Amino acid sequence: MIAKPEWFKKSKGIFSFEITWQGAVYLLATLSLIFIGMILPQNIIITIIIGGLFLFLIIDAQYAFLKTLDEREYLHYSIAMRNTAWGMIVTIVMVSLVMLNFNDEVNLGVLIIATGLVGFIVNVATRYKLEKSN
Repeated sequence: MIAKPEWFKKSKGIFSFEITWQGAVYLLATLSLIFIGMILPQNIIITIIIGGLFLFLIIDAQYAFLKTLDEREYLHYSIAMRNTAWGMIVTIVMVSLVMLNFNDEVNLGVLIIATGLVGFIVNVATRYKLEKSN
């Protein structure tokens, strides 16, 4: 594990995080891999290496963040992720069916954006409801 849990402390609220400068640099370096991948020549080996490195670093940051949560916050996170997964599954099925009925093909870009947006909305709504209920 590269990221340290102390870098990603959670404070009160849904989106309020106390990220130290080390955590901010870590996340910026991780996100900059996407732009580095766009700048470099499109080679399958380079794409796989950069994609794998990005996934490793983002999962490492997520693991470090999860270690900072207490039991109640971890339960809320788990419920929100479950609801997000179900919302994304339903969105994939519904958008695919609508696109197939109207276009005879599925536009992958629209499907990914719609699925991500619905997942984000479901996650935020679930976390907001759980925070307000406790």
